[in-house]
Amino acid sequence: MSSRLTAVTTTTLLDHRLFGIADDGAEEDLPFPHEAGDWVRAGRSSILVETPFDNDEAVLRLEEWDAEPAGDHEWDDVVAVTIGCPSGTIRLNQVTAGWADPGFTLTRPGDQHVRLSCRFGDGDDPEFLVQFWAA
Repeated sequence: MSSRLTAVTTTTLLDHRLFGIADDGAEEDLPFPHEAGDWVRAGRSSILVETPFDNDEAVLRLEEWDAEPAGDHEWDDVVAVTIGCPSGTIRLNQVTAGWADPGFTLTRPGDQHVRLSCRFGDGDDPEFLVQFWAA
């Protein structure tokens, strides 16, 4: 059974229907996820998330686990990717609003499995759960 090591709940801006999650120092231009028929695109050290919402705010929960966490079937969609996080410090790319520091640092930097879950709700702000565990 896996255990959660750390968690932060914050918000992020959805600008041009996008936001990004990246290891500190990652400088990658990723293609739009919809070009591959999905809502998530991963690079070496960053993830680009595309949403149906523009100029909105989303609730974002970042979690680190010691092993793969159990799945939660209450989410609308789930995607898993693997990225490198050599610094372990995670930043948010809010597109034209720039970079934001969510105050989330991995206790075990390095390659990470990342599970992204989304819930668009009924009238509430969209929600995203991003779970990291060592690859």
